[in-house]
Amino acid sequence: MYGEWLVLINTLYNLAILTFTAKVTRVHVKNTRLLMSSICSSLIAVIGGQMLITIMLSFVILIGIAFQFKIRSFQKQGPIVLVATIVIGGLLTALQPYLKNLSVIHFILICLLVAFGYLVVFYKQWGFVKLERVSGQFVFDTTLKIFDAMIPLSAFVDTGNQCIEPLSGKPVHFVSYTALRSHLPVAIRKALSEWQEADPYDVSMFSADYQRLIRFIHVNTVQQQAVVLGFRFDEWLIKGEPSQVKSNEYIVLTKKAKNFPHSTAAILHFSALSNNS
Repeated sequence: MYGEWLVLINTLYNLAILTFTAKVTRVHVKNTRLLMSSICSSLIAVIGGQMLITIMLSFVILIGIAFQFKIRSFQKQGPIVLVATIVIGGLLTALQPYLKNLSVIHFILICLLVAFGYLVVFYKQWGFVKLERVSGQFVFDTTLKIFDAMIPLSAFVDTGNQCIEPLSGKPVHFVSYTALRSHLPVAIRKALSEWQEADPYDVSMFSADYQRLIRFIHVNTVQQQAVVLGFRFDEWLIKGEPSQVKSNEYIVLTKKAKNFPHSTAAILHFSALSNNS
């Protein structure tokens, strides 16, 4: 009876790990195939004991039946199965001293709940890390030329930023005011401090030279649609493969830049991807 329990427990663990691996690697595998792989691997592991050759054979069977006996399967799914097995095995080993007084049924149920729960958390975290890694490919080193200053900025290309200047249809980018503040002329900083969001079309505090660079940009916020000031810049070098230079487009200075992705100082219009894909 003890052997049957071991086979059952190993089968359920294997099934959970294989399901997790299939989800992570986005491979569709029939449940019957996953179950067959789990059972065969468990039987080999239980019957063969803890010998190295048996463990290796069990692992090969687990991967082979579920994801086919191909080299790519062992390269792609193999490491994930191995990591999940080691993590779950270590976690359950650490918990055993606290569960030793439970009945066999309760012990199995708690172990299974812990294993499944951890794999769910692991899967969600895996997706978050993958998303961060992918979105990190949209971060570029840039140099912005505006108001006769050359300003280095880290920037994130946001595919959701489709804001344009309404008259010319040119892209609008968002830049942290804090990152630019020390590079801005004193007259611009003073005028910005006097400009009022409640009366956005009054730009009399800016000199005539600066007024020629200003456009009124309509942006949608959570609460309402707002009118903000856009400033035309001279050039913006975006370093990538290949690099590109944007010119005579617009930036909006924002004081709410704490949540910019990857702690960047600017959010570029999605058109910045056109030459960096």
